[in-house]
Amino acid sequence: MNQLLTNENETASSMACLLDRFPQALRWGLPSFLRESDAEHCDWRESAARGDFSAGVVQYALKEAYEIAGNSRQGLEVPDSVGELADFAETVLEHQQIDNSPWNVLIAAVEIPAVLSEQFSDIPVVRRLLGSAAACLNDSAIKLFDEQGIIKARHFPWYAAILATWTRCYAAVGRKQLNLKLKKRFVNTYEWAVRQLLIFSNGNRGITSLSESHDIELPKDFISQLLKFGGDVSDRRLASRLGYAQREFNKAVVDHYLPEATAHSSSSQVAVLRTGWGPKRREVFVRFDKYDVFVQIRSCGTTLFEGNIASSLWVEGSEANPLGAWEEVCWESDEDADYLELELMYAGGWKLQKQILLAKDDNLLLISDAVIGKGEQTCVALQHRYECGKNIRMFTAEDHNEGFVWSSDPVGMVMPLALPEWRNGTRNGHLTCDDGVMHYEVKADGVTGLYAPLLLVLHGKAGLKKYTWRQLTIAEELDVQPSDVASGYRIQIGKKQWLIYRSLTEYGNRTLLGQNYSSEFAFGEFLEDGTVYEYVEIE
Repeated sequence: MNQLLTNENETASSMACLLDRFPQALRWGLPSFLRESDAEHCDWRESAARGDFSAGVVQYALKEAYEIAGNSRQGLEVPDSVGELADFAETVLEHQQIDNSPWNVLIAAVEIPAVLSEQFSDIPVVRRLLGSAAACLNDSAIKLFDEQGIIKARHFPWYAAILATWTRCYAAVGRKQLNLKLKKRFVNTYEWAVRQLLIFSNGNRGITSLSESHDIELPKDFISQLLKFGGDVSDRRLASRLGYAQREFNKAVVDHYLPEATAHSSSSQVAVLRTGWGPKRREVFVRFDKYDVFVQIRSCGTTLFEGNIASSLWVEGSEANPLGAWEEVCWESDEDADYLELELMYAGGWKLQKQILLAKDDNLLLISDAVIGKGEQTCVALQHRYECGKNIRMFTAEDHNEGFVWSSDPVGMVMPLALPEWRNGTRNGHLTCDDGVMHYEVKADGVTGLYAPLLLVLHGKAGLKKYTWRQLTIAEELDVQPSDVASGYRIQIGKKQWLIYRSLTEYGNRTLLGQNYSSEFAFGEFLEDGTVYEYVEIE
């Protein structure tokens, strides 16, 4: 645990004084819908009487608690309002659970009683609430986070807001204003969560919500308090690199001294794939706890695509129903690439395996889907939709099937590898963009499965180079294999070439372009001697 500062000259004397120093402290980390709501005119008493205990109502009750505590310092006591607030907090806890409404519960169970207790600890209901506050904090660390401080996917939009609540209360504990017995698990989770929040931030003083909501602001004052109570020197270096200047680092911090740029949690069902910490980094934020996989794809600080990759699987003209949610199959990360593989089961024995691979030095993002059945040949179609980021446009070529991604300048290119390079005569799918949504469809008749790789070249000048791709012939014991047994592709951009291989059946010793594979998947770069350096190979 980091040693807490207790110098009264440096810190406020009460939780209420926090707003004197940081007027926006109660807005730290809030989702955009709360920051933009008209909470100033919310009457939490009337709302509570109607049974409305939503986040906006809880937010205004918290604000009034701080106002009452602040007034009490000036000798203006309002015990009736104190009792009403405490009763409101108890009612919130009767209606909501931390698993479903974590921020609401933390405000009602911890922060409101903590603020009120500084001046009104003799009121029984305040004392009763404060008596269980520490247990609620400890419980939130166990139920909401993994052991590395990454919050579970379903609560990710509240990640920063929950940490802000923790920080306001944690600071008061450190200043001896609150007598909460915090367990070691909570303290460790808090310190890890500070780092993970920085790792999941986007470099624009914000963090993705991993949802349809907008990115969440991370003000400088909020980050300074996080670092003060939960950060170490590595966290401060990273904050400095992300634009939160730290006095102790006069020179630019090199990547060698920074935490790993990638993060992943199988239990929390989130990940960030990233090329590094430089200003021209490419990064992919992923959430996979639902039917759809949410992604935010960024290049050099610009969001190219953001939203749910809505996958639709069609078998014999009917849409298949997913069973359950995505499950992680594989995660690998090294200096060459980050690789995440997920799987979703469908009715009728079908399954969909999604691969997300970020090649770090090449700035390539491969998002591939493998549809695998039970061996019966049929008509299969797979449809995807990707939502373009703000101020992003995508244009498809007139004669070819590739697409070009533009902001004010070109920022990337999209290669639908499962389709032929030439648009004329294409019958097995399409790549289009309408109203800011990219559609990618691949279909085949008389197959037991199909492979639909999509390559995003996260480089604005890629379209100016010579580029091409083609599907490769795959042989096993001299017999040519159909594409629903295994698929392979060669991609060329400028002078560099890459190879993709994917098996859709039991593995066999197969050959393509002189390379032998008995694995399930491989992605690598052709070297000058004709061999392939594998970035990723899955046995």
